[in-house]
Amino acid sequence: MAVLTLASASPRRKELLERMGLQLRVLPAPIDEEPLPGETAVAYVKRLGRDKATATVRRIAAALGNDPRAVVDNPPRWILGADTVVTIDDLLLGKPHDLAEARKMLERLQGREHTVVTGFAILDLERDKEGIQAVSTRVRFKPMSRSEIDASLASGESLDKAGGYAIQGIGGYMVQEIAGSYTNVVGLPVAQVALMLEEMGAWDLLPYAPTPGRQAP
Repeated sequence: MAVLTLASASPRRKELLERMGLQLRVLPAPIDEEPLPGETAVAYVKRLGRDKATATVRRIAAALGNDPRAVVDNPPRWILGADTVVTIDDLLLGKPHDLAEARKMLERLQGREHTVVTGFAILDLERDKEGIQAVSTRVRFKPMSRSEIDASLASGESLDKAGGYAIQGIGGYMVQEIAGSYTNVVGLPVAQVALMLEEMGAWDLLPYAPTPGRQAP
């Protein structure tokens, strides 16, 4: 079975992909994650997803003599980069820098609806192709007291999560309604990722065979 290179340090994305049955190599590379002036949430996460993937390709190339396809043992072919952001009031809420910023995010989100947007890019180094997509999920928080917000902050889940909460953790008690992909809020829309891998012919990655009419190109 082929290996997918994950250009992300997120343990949630790693876990979601492994649950799909994929074999992974985790190899993130640092990029500039500052939004561009006037950049929409969709444009932002699609750009960062692709930037993460291409930065990892450059890291592989530098380590392997400038040709990432030159590895004899299981050469890297498929690269996946992704990024997630929360948007509300035309603001982009990424990972809070500290608990004070996390509190401000949760206070803004409480009792209201926001949108979680994940952009992901899949690169096929063998065929020099790429696929890029953004997926949005609407989430509504219940009204929360200060003590409820305090409990979430005390859990330690806030600092490495977009919007300052983890729907799969203690932050799940905040969520009153959700419309769209649940795994997208966790960090990666796995159904859409699987569909893109199918469309790109990555059957050597997937733990199931192509269905009639969906043979690999």
